[in-house]
Order: sequence, then structure tokens, then C-alpha cells
Amino acid sequence: MDDLLILEWSEACTLMEAALTSPASDAYFDVRARWRRVEETVLTVLGDAGALALVHDEAPYLRALAARAPSVPAESLERLASDPALIVRVAVASNPATPTSALSALYRDGSWHVRVELAGNTSTPLWLLKSLASDQLPRVRAAVAALPAAPELVVSKLANDRDWQVRVALASNKAVSRFTLRELADDRDLRVATAARKSLRTAAF
Repeated sequence: MDDLLILEWSEACTLMEAALTSPASDAYFDVRARWRRVEETVLTVLGDAGALALVHDEAPYLRALAARAPSVPAESLERLASDPALIVRVAVASNPATPTSALSALYRDGSWHVRVELAGNTSTPLWLLKSLASDQLPRVRAAVAALPAAPELVVSKLANDRDWQVRVALASNKAVSRFTLRELADDRDLRVATAARKSLRTAAF
């Protein structure tokens, strides 16, 4: 890889690791966006063979790259799902190629960051999404609410969530039905109602 790209990836991972230990959840979401952009570039440069070669690397930053590669075999992702480095487990939890057995194991991970990634993974099975929609932390439930393909059963539950941030996430999701958005447009919280009305105006039903 180009030295400049390696440096950029190292810096993105350093920021990500700091965000993973930060008490401010916003820091994680802000840094994750940059991390994903750099990661996509690096994986494109590496190619399938290059990513596979990193599965057993000593450096967590490089194992995290392997953990996000769609071409890495299921057995390798199973192994990386129990990696001691949180940054690696976060990467595995967000990879649509991760097998259901590994996603289920990751659900029991103690980190909310992992559960947020599971909530946004398009391969996460329905039963697991239902559990995540009942998570004790609003930020995890909000991640489920933001899913473009959130099942109607889950959407109905989240539309009545006790936390306004979860309802805002759902109201901002233009993939939910017009019926749900109309309900949220009458929400008792102005922030939720405003988000729902905006989605009603701009969504393509």
C-alpha cells in the first residue's frame, strides 16, 4: 500500500480507538464515518487476496481491515468475532458477510458499539433485530430505527419507544410507511413531529 494511505488508515484507527473508549457517544458516530471512508479505499487497493492475508496479522488495525472484507471466509470471521481488540469485533459486527452464528455471539459482547453495528448490519436476522429493538440503550434502538429495511413489526414497536431520540431516528427514516410517519407527525415531542413532517414532504412513497 501507498505510505500515505497507510498513514491515513493508522490515524483513522487511532481516532476510532479513542472514540471507543470515550464516554461521549457522539464521538464514536462522528469518527466512524471517516473510518469507513478510509477503510473502503484501503480495501479496494488491497483486493481480496490482500485482505485475506491480514486475518492473522499481529496488528489489530490490520485485522480490522480483514474483518470488513466481504471475501474473507466465514470461518475467519467467526474467529475474528472473538478477537480481543474491540476495533476488530466492531468491524466484524458490521460486515454483511459475517455468518449468523458469529452475529449471535457478538450480540453477547459487552460493548454497545458492537450492538450498534449489529443493528445496522443488513444480514442481522429478524430475531436478533427484535432483541436489539428492545436494547436498554436508546442509541442501539435508534440504530435499528434508522435501518432502511427495518421490518414492520420492529417499526411498530419503535414508533412507541419511550425515548424521543429513537422516535426521531424512525421519523427521519424515509423508508418507513406513510402511515407510521403520519403517526409520528403528531408525536408529543416537537422534535419527532418535525422530523416526521419533513420525511413526509421529501420521501418517495
